[in-house]
Amino acid sequence: MKKVLVVVLTLAMLAMIATPAFAADDGAKVFAAKCAMCHGPDGAGKLKGTPDMRTAEFQKKTDAELSESITNGPKGKESHAFGKKGLDQATIKSLVAYIRTLKK
Repeated sequence: MKKVLVVVLTLAMLAMIATPAFAADDGAKVFAAKCAMCHGPDGAGKLKGTPDMRTAEFQKKTDAELSESITNGPKGKESHAFGKKGLDQATIKSLVAYIRTLKK
C-alpha cells in the first residue's frame, strides 16, 4: 500500500512539474507575472525606454509582429525572448490578445 502511495505521489509531482505554469487562455496573469514589472500593470511603460502598449501606434502592430517580439525578444533585447524561456505559442497568443485590451 505504501509503495502504491509513493508511486502515485511521485507521478502527481511529475505531472505538476510538466504542466505549464500559466494556462494558455489567461493572458492577463501571464502579463502580470512576466511583463508588468517593466511595462506597468496597464501597459503604459513603467521603465524608461519601455513602449506604451496603449498607444494607437503600438496597437497598429500585427499579431504576428507582437508574437515574434514576445517569442524571440524585440530587436536588441534577446534577453526578453519568452518563447525560449518556456512560453508556448498558445500562451503567447493569449498574451497578444490581452495586449490588445490595453488601449487608452
